[in-house]
Amino acid sequence: MTVYDMHGASMPLEPNEELRSLIGKTVTVYRGGPESKTGKLLDVQSDYLALFTENELAMIYYALHHVQSISENAKANSVPSLSLDSGEPVTPVGAPSFHELLNSLVNERIQVNQGGPESKQGTLLGVSDDHITLFTKDDGLVFYHLRHIKSVRVQMKNEENKAVDAEAQAPGHEANAVEHAAPEAKGHNAMEAASEATHMPKGAPDGQEHDPTLLPVYVKAENLTDLFALLTHTWVAINRGGPEAVEGILVPGGSGYYTIVNHDEIIRMNPEHMKSISCGPKGAFQAMNATNAGDGKETDQAEAAQEPNQAGRGAKKDENAQKKEAAEAKAKQKEQGGKKKEEEKGREQEKRKEKGKEKTKQGEQQVDGKAREHGKDKKKKDDEGGKEKAKGEKPKKGGQ
Repeated sequence: MTVYDMHGASMPLEPNEELRSLIGKTVTVYRGGPESKTGKLLDVQSDYLALFTENELAMIYYALHHVQSISENAKANSVPSLSLDSGEPVTPVGAPSFHELLNSLVNERIQVNQGGPESKQGTLLGVSDDHITLFTKDDGLVFYHLRHIKSVRVQMKNEENKAVDAEAQAPGHEANAVEHAAPEAKGHNAMEAASEATHMPKGAPDGQEHDPTLLPVYVKAENLTDLFALLTHTWVAINRGGPEAVEGILVPGGSGYYTIVNHDEIIRMNPEHMKSISCGPKGAFQAMNATNAGDGKETDQAEAAQEPNQAGRGAKKDENAQKKEAAEAKAKQKEQGGKKKEEEKGREQEKRKEKGKEKTKQGEQQVDGKAREHGKDKKKKDDEGGKEKAKGEKPKKGGQ
């Protein structure tokens, strides 16, 4: 394989001997700007170098054709270090070229560039002849022109991250990739297949694009020419930021230029200066996932709201049943109370009748007693009157 620099000239695959003398020393790559980092130089290959930043626990691979300067603090490097490394030794990938390095990082989470508008984090899905495919949280699939990638950062894994990854890599779904094998797989059909497959799985944690075992299905292109042919007549975003960032519908162009149409503006761009390209407006993928998450949240909230309503209706039903039972018990108690009152009233009437009978009987007995007394008195008087009469009659007989 032949390696080319940023101007299209071929580069030898032999390691750069001048820079190899700095391996193991602390250096600063770039004197300033977002790409500037200080760390220990661990490897130098034909077209890239590996810098380990101990404070960030990250390995940064710089494309040499972009590196403007490498600074060494001679005084600091002259003093022997007394610190002892108790952790595991850090080893770079060691691929012979930057292209092969990227191939070894497929399915790994990386950061393209250390800063600036083209810096993005995501999962490296594939490496083609002149571009890479990165799956990002906000823009979905982003295709980076290899020539414009200044550096690639790989976060080293500590024990905690290793445990999380081991759990995430449990038996599950495998990564899928769809290659366009027929000329009919162009335009909307090809990109619809890619867009339908790049949804974030439900429940992905914040800051993580997707479960590493659930990589999206995407359309592969061997080079940028094939990629642009697949994206023709679709809405694309060229470059992540800066004055040359444009959005619009990609239409066929001529003379090596590509044409972007946005409303009444027609923009012709040189593909050699296109740093990155993505499908749809920038941030559309994140907005779509936020909408999906919002719909799921509204559904969960509706279900959660429905559960209290159902519980409330059940409680109200139970309350109504209790009220009905209480009303029935009260009516029954009232009915029993009415019967009891009627029974008591009947007993009172019976008692009154008995008392009336007893009084009548006593009255009759008193009348009979009085009548008998009166009869006795009358008889006694009659007897006495008879005796007196008899006494009066006796002298008359003697006088005769």
